[in-house]
Amino acid sequence: MKAPPKFTVSLVIVVTCLVFPAYWLEAQVAQSSPALSHSVKLTLIVTDVANHSVDGVRQEEIQLVEDKLPKRISSFSRDLRSADYALVLDNSGSFKSLLPPVIQAAKTLINDNRPEDETFIESFVSSANIETVQEFTSDKSKLNAALDSLYVRFGQTAVIDAVYLAVKHTAEYNGGSAERRRAVVLFTDGEDRASYYGNDQLVRLVRERDVQVFIVGLVNLLDKEGGLIRKSPRETAERLLKQIAEESGGRVFFPRDGREFSEAVAQISHDLHFQYLLGFERQVKPGEKGFRKLKVALTKEPGREKLTIITRPGYLIYAPAQKAVEKKSP
Repeated sequence: MKAPPKFTVSLVIVVTCLVFPAYWLEAQVAQSSPALSHSVKLTLIVTDVANHSVDGVRQEEIQLVEDKLPKRISSFSRDLRSADYALVLDNSGSFKSLLPPVIQAAKTLINDNRPEDETFIESFVSSANIETVQEFTSDKSKLNAALDSLYVRFGQTAVIDAVYLAVKHTAEYNGGSAERRRAVVLFTDGEDRASYYGNDQLVRLVRERDVQVFIVGLVNLLDKEGGLIRKSPRETAERLLKQIAEESGGRVFFPRDGREFSEAVAQISHDLHFQYLLGFERQVKPGEKGFRKLKVALTKEPGREKLTIITRPGYLIYAPAQKAVEKKSP
């Protein structure tokens, strides 16, 4: 067997000299950059078979799972934080007969506000007709007067755009303080005709900003007949509204009559002021980021009615990448 040429041996030596320090440096960084502790907070709503909120749940009844592994809950309490929330009202032509009862329902929510709660009111039709009717305030008289000023307008409805802007504005108010709960309450028929933003962009924003969206979907006036390959307008609207609520950890209601409508408003009022707050710690590697799915459930207890936990489907990780710094020899 022939000996390898000299230039081949030299090349191997050069490559080894270049690559080995890189591996060594990476190993040194991994050893000198321990995982960071990332604190995660989740709001929880527990409902019974009648879709009514349930109070009195205990920490030992909650199971938290990530990547099929149970996680230790570090804190669990009633979430009684003051709320910053948006009232978002569809005032398009298709809402003509619905606007008066919706305005009255919005007033009910406002009148249930606690002194520290603040609300802003947004009305919408098309993307060009999304209007802040009243900026954030705790003054109930101003909020009620703003609702009385609403009237039906015409245009191509932009539901996604209206929610997107409301979520963004609510998230930024009061500096996004973790000491306050943030939410959007939406009244609409859910038929989106001409939004600039898409579903994916709205979902991404909701995940980033941690704003719960509560929805009263008044879809009964929409056509429920679809085609072979096309979903009906009603089915399309319901699917959109369910997705928005689920991704945000909020709730959606599709009332069929006045009684169910009043019940939905009462449930939203309760959830704006009373939920649970769950906390846990997660070790995050340097540079790790992205969306992590979670499963939160109740332990099974014989004889107890079926209960459902409503929360966000996961959480986002933002861990700053740590730069490699070569160790100097002593």
